[in-house]
Amino acid sequence: MAILGKPQGIFDLNNSDISVGSFLLRHDICEILQVSDADLSSIRFKNIDGLQIADERIIQKAWYGGKIPNAMPLDKSSLDELLLIAIIKKAFSDIKIERQVKVKRYSLDLKLTLNGKTLFVEFDGPYHFAPSRYGNPGDPFKKKRTVEDATGFECVKWPYWIQRCATNVKALFDSSVRGLGALWSTEVHFGMFIFENSAEIIDTITKRFNAVDGSGYGYFYGPETKERNNPEHPIIEKIRQNKTGIGTLLPRGFTDRAYWLSDKLQT
Repeated sequence: MAILGKPQGIFDLNNSDISVGSFLLRHDICEILQVSDADLSSIRFKNIDGLQIADERIIQKAWYGGKIPNAMPLDKSSLDELLLIAIIKKAFSDIKIERQVKVKRYSLDLKLTLNGKTLFVEFDGPYHFAPSRYGNPGDPFKKKRTVEDATGFECVKWPYWIQRCATNVKALFDSSVRGLGALWSTEVHFGMFIFENSAEIIDTITKRFNAVDGSGYGYFYGPETKERNNPEHPIIEKIRQNKTGIGTLLPRGFTDRAYWLSDKLQT
């Protein structure tokens, strides 16, 4: 779940490029978990403008707790992973998808094969980069190197700040595609990453998706950037009201402050 704060924004599986948010549509949840509508009877949905929606954290908790009958088995998976699989299927109907593939001592989230090209995808949440109750993360590229050396296939890191959308799926296989980044409610920000070269790490991972625009990362925070329905991250207003420091958004090792800030924070 990428350690989400207060939910906002509605995700739409059929319009993933322009819809960014924490709320999932009822019919999308059925498709993501491969269940019937009746299997969601235990979930309390909100009704907004005729749409039945639920916070993705509630759905993941119910899934993990076995409260959604006939849902896909956990298999070390997260809801992020299943949501990404659903997006991948929308983007490429003929793609081959394998889950939790073993390579050396690692289990890889996804192995994708399309038109003869194979690659691995690892979804990385915040604690691949920031401290957690289990301690500090290790080398963020160690698994990638090990898998690539062992298989000869690229291992792409899909971090939580890369938007879950069809365009980014296409960017996996086509270097000419311009990807998208989005941060709308995470509580773990770039300034919290532990690595001295965090700015370089973020840039390396993000540029694999061609998701950095000419101004940098500011558009990630919304609102309504890149012609999307993406809400503004609450951290922007907190900084404007001096309730938190601007350093929260600035990763270690940064050189150009403007590159990392939204337009509203440019002074």
